[in-house]
Amino acid sequence: MTVVEIRPLAEGEGAVLDALYTECLDEPLAAPVRASLLASPGMWASIAWVEVEVEAEAGAAEGRAAAGFVMARSIAGEAEIVGIGVLPQRRRAGIGGALLADAMVRAAALGAEAIFLEVAEDNPAAAALYRSAGFRPVGRRPGYYRRKSKLPIAALIMRRTVKKSDS
Repeated sequence: MTVVEIRPLAEGEGAVLDALYTECLDEPLAAPVRASLLASPGMWASIAWVEVEVEAEAGAAEGRAAAGFVMARSIAGEAEIVGIGVLPQRRRAGIGGALLADAMVRAAALGAEAIFLEVAEDNPAAAALYRSAGFRPVGRRPGYYRRKSKLPIAALIMRRTVKKSDS
């Protein structure tokens, strides 16, 4: 089993978040956009770190490597996962679930009563993860995502009640 540590984004880790976002979600996250997002009220980001052999993996430091991220916000009793992703080579190891759990704990701590996210309809693995965590579909946005092929993909809007046990 992969040992995962979820930590809030630390000062100086912005480039790590940008690289993760770009590789996980197949679209770039420019530093000014990230900075603007993170400066928004109620916004936060966390990074998933995994243990690795230092020589075995490029970009590894201190025996750990960044494997995924979550960006979310909590305002006025509602939370939203703005972006969540796990590197393709690290998927199916529990990292996505750990990031999702981290977001729910932080949302509960910030007083959220519900948490929302969007998932592309052509991503059944992510939708299954969200369903297993208690998220339920509440809406759909046609053509919300654009793939490299330029094909529009609908977003499924999902919601989960935040429980006191989440904190």
